[in-house]
Amino acid sequence: GFERAARLTPDGARRAGRLVTAAESAWRAGQPDVALDLLAAATSLPRPPDLRLRAAALEGAVTARTGSVERARDVLVSAGTAVADLDADTAVTLLADGVLAAQTAGDMAGAARAAARIEGLLPRVRADRVRWVGTMAVGVGEILTDRGGPARMHEALALAAQDTGLLADPRLAPWLVTGPLYLRESGMARAVIPTVVAHLRRRADIGGLPSLLFYVARDLATTDRWTDALAAYTEGIGLAREAGQATDLAGCLAGLAWLEARRGDADACREHAQETLALADRHHLGFFETWATAALGDLALGAGRAQEALDAYDRLSALLADLRFDDVDVSPVPEQVEALVRLDRGADAVALTADLTHRATAKGQPWSLARAARSRGLTCDDADLDEHFGVALAEHARTPDTFETARTHLAYGSRLRRARRRADARPHLRAALDTFDALGAAPWAEQAVAELRATGVTAHRRDVTGLDHLTPQELQVARTLAAGRTTREAAAALFLSPKTIEYHLRNVYVKLGVRSRSELAGALADLP
Repeated sequence: GFERAARLTPDGARRAGRLVTAAESAWRAGQPDVALDLLAAATSLPRPPDLRLRAAALEGAVTARTGSVERARDVLVSAGTAVADLDADTAVTLLADGVLAAQTAGDMAGAARAAARIEGLLPRVRADRVRWVGTMAVGVGEILTDRGGPARMHEALALAAQDTGLLADPRLAPWLVTGPLYLRESGMARAVIPTVVAHLRRRADIGGLPSLLFYVARDLATTDRWTDALAAYTEGIGLAREAGQATDLAGCLAGLAWLEARRGDADACREHAQETLALADRHHLGFFETWATAALGDLALGAGRAQEALDAYDRLSALLADLRFDDVDVSPVPEQVEALVRLDRGADAVALTADLTHRATAKGQPWSLARAARSRGLTCDDADLDEHFGVALAEHARTPDTFETARTHLAYGSRLRRARRRADARPHLRAALDTFDALGAAPWAEQAVAELRATGVTAHRRDVTGLDHLTPQELQVARTLAAGRTTREAAAALFLSPKTIEYHLRNVYVKLGVRSRSELAGALADLP
């Protein structure tokens, strides 16, 4: 291909161009080391300015995904800054990628500086798509440092939902899936995520897929589709390992540990969190270090080990402060408040709640407003608990996060029971139990059962079904085939061989007790 053509090209500048093109192809094929070697070979050849910028953009993309995020940040920001006076569009594109690299490295101040440079360049940008990316990047920089940002994202995502061209542009994929996750609210913006991933699968872009699978799984994990989230994280981990993408491996492992904590899969959670922490330490991935630390705290909180949970959340708070990661959505204060209340440290909980409420109000997004109101409900006088929990549930209704809603129902019901309002407590506790059971959040379901029993009601967990026994890979295969794809189409979409698809399908049939794809579709129909 291009690499062979480059070797046969006597002209140095043309050879450099073909080497960079070959590097781009190698990256899309999931061969990052080959891509970097080809870029290195091109550096000793004459390269016009536009080729140097292409090479810098590719080097930034590859190093960001393979674990050298600080190198990626430096390459991208340096190249963007160098061309800013000559070509605002190219500069904004490079600096925007630098924002994401800095974020992953945990360099929130660096992300904010790059975003500020973009903001200054936006008036000179010519292309609508570049202006769109720049707006998203500025929004991310502002959110990371608690200086606003949602309004810019709302504007940009509303435009993207109406423009099919934007959704199909692989260069915009990271931004199209990042925005909805920062906003954490229901609405059309989240609907773009599966469309973006479908486009990437059709292009067989292995280099870009693990990163997008991380975002997709994260989105699913903040809704009621935890089984699909497990499958997406597992697929991302497999592809990232195969392609040598340490950054995306750490991200998917961290997200998986976070979800396993809520499910009560203790051994798997600890294993994946520890692997994440080792990768984060080796590659300076501060962003994912916060996730793994949060997962360990959540695991302890769900199991009722309040002091162990509080210790983990205190470590997380110190890490966030060290990184200057000021987005209220990543704050563990709501969990710290819950742990403190369980430890009878009410005064400390009240002090934390006041600051949380101030920060959530400043951001103005429903997810953090709901969690802050829940914290107020946990720490207020009995006379005020209906008001605060009422606000929390109203804000939850504007988000897709059913787990957080159920946690608020559980906290509300627990407070009502302790206030000797047992009849009022039961509907909230039943709502919590139903959601936790449907999600597979076993430790939280057990808490709801215990609270219901304390109100004088006998409660039971739901029965386990065959769907609960499917592995994430089996579920992914079953979903793909039940949607009507052939074995070969499913194999291409999931980057597996047809024989592997058939192997998983046989296991699915046995576990679900079905014998045909139509029966399979019926068995999966009840899944959210």
